[in-house]
Amino acid sequence: MNEEFTKPMVPTSSSPLRIGLLVDSLIVSHYIYDFVEWAARNPRIAVTHLIVHSPIDARTEVGSKPGLVQRARRLFRAVVRHGMYSVMSEVLVRCVVAFERRLIARSKRHAVFLREYDLSTCVKEILHVVPTVSKSGFVYRFQAADIEKIRALDLDILVRCGGRILRGDILKAAKLGVLSFHHADNRINRGGPAAFWEVYHRHATTGFTLQRLTDDLDAGDVLMRGHFGTRHYYLLNKAFLFEKSNYYLKLLVDKIALTGRLPDFLPKYPYSHKLFKSPLALELTLYFARFCYDVCRKRLMKLFGFAARWNVAYVRKNWRNAEYWRGVKLKNLAFRYLADPFVISRSERSYCFMEELDSRTGRGSIVVYELTQERGIRIGTALEEGFHLSFPYLFEYDNQLYMCPECSESRSIRIYKCIEFPLRWKLDTIAMEGVSAADTMIFEKDGKWWLFTNIDPVGVGDFCSELFIFSAASPLANNWTPHPQNPVVVDAGYARNAGLLRDGAKYFRCSQQQAFDVYGKRLQINEMVELTETSFAERCVSVATPSFGADIIGAHHLHGAGDITVFDFLTISRTATGAET
Repeated sequence: MNEEFTKPMVPTSSSPLRIGLLVDSLIVSHYIYDFVEWAARNPRIAVTHLIVHSPIDARTEVGSKPGLVQRARRLFRAVVRHGMYSVMSEVLVRCVVAFERRLIARSKRHAVFLREYDLSTCVKEILHVVPTVSKSGFVYRFQAADIEKIRALDLDILVRCGGRILRGDILKAAKLGVLSFHHADNRINRGGPAAFWEVYHRHATTGFTLQRLTDDLDAGDVLMRGHFGTRHYYLLNKAFLFEKSNYYLKLLVDKIALTGRLPDFLPKYPYSHKLFKSPLALELTLYFARFCYDVCRKRLMKLFGFAARWNVAYVRKNWRNAEYWRGVKLKNLAFRYLADPFVISRSERSYCFMEELDSRTGRGSIVVYELTQERGIRIGTALEEGFHLSFPYLFEYDNQLYMCPECSESRSIRIYKCIEFPLRWKLDTIAMEGVSAADTMIFEKDGKWWLFTNIDPVGVGDFCSELFIFSAASPLANNWTPHPQNPVVVDAGYARNAGLLRDGAKYFRCSQQQAFDVYGKRLQINEMVELTETSFAERCVSVATPSFGADIIGAHHLHGAGDITVFDFLTISRTATGAET
């Protein structure tokens, strides 16, 4: 790392981190505006200046709108320069975007993607510069006089908010350089448009890269990467990606403000894929045909009463030797499905706690089955609240049995104590309040209690992308200490908890692997190789694919105790199927 960028810059309460934003215009997206609003509330950070880089187009009179003749000339020049097929492809891109803008405008969570804001209302210091533009129109170089003006602003960081490639001394005009998003994992996807090709190729996740820019835009100094589940159409995927990744820009900038330095750079590796460009007409046609097919398929399934349905099964073997195809399936009640099983033994009998979701209300409760040699017998409902419950994680402490179910709807992490096994429970402790968290697991290791949970830090209903760790001296504490690496995982490919396994002193965290537009496609088993108050590491040792039955399309939970293993699996069936046990 260049010494110019490693020298600590320690901000004090009277000297916050000074940030300048490089923007194409004063009118910006919701996400840039949101970052500025967040910085204004943070005493450690100050967005002091806007640097507006807008080149002058000599071909159009300033303040005039192109008329019909001018538009025709532009179209003719575009056809001559790029060819009719490229121009037709660009027209189709605009049509797809216009159609999807109408779709996303209906979204309660992501309609903000379409909003624009005037930054001059919240940042008063504005510097206008005129860059030199390359023939391609994508690369900007700043004049020496403008560079000196920017250096005179005494900025700690510049944040690139525009869509152009920056070259030259502008990259060193701030003390710590220029921070920038690449809205993709640059080991897989370089080019653009952001968030399109992951949908086109139906990738399970869409990545982002936060980097300090160098003269090689696609190979800058990477500060952070993350991956979120790919949404089913382009603009929704883009809105989701921008909303989620913006949180990590804030997190990164806040850490820089606290430490006075950039975090260590991630290692670089060769890039072996093609450079992605704007899709052509044939690719857009295929993309839109797939989208229409998916929409029609889902509506027809709903019309004829078919739906994805989770089921639970068990085998009488240790989890290491379990063979899924031998599983004994539990019978469910009509209009209900079973998922997230946890097994426990009492008086030489095995009991399985799990979610039972009523498809008519969309709300889950916790039920118990006794697992005999031949079948599962439904005992009854162990826990029911006025909000959704699932993932009934069980643990013992001081010779008492406790349950920590998923109850994100209540915005809390709750621990219930067993009063009379197996059906009587009462609320004992609220471990955390004001947090939207799912699939919490609490266990003791090396004399300390650990809480692993999937928190939705942005509030978009995504519990699959981030794993957070906390520690305490007691599992019934309400002052859990966050791990300094939180979130320790930012990857929808394996972040979400799916059960906990033990083998002597070894701990294994099961996690979900998502697929494109499929929740809970596969199950991954990860051995914890390091867990301390300052570090965490795990490695994948096994992946369970949903190939143990002809009609099974997913599997996302595993638990075992002694010589019995329980798991769930996903099928497509009529909503009302089921039988009394």
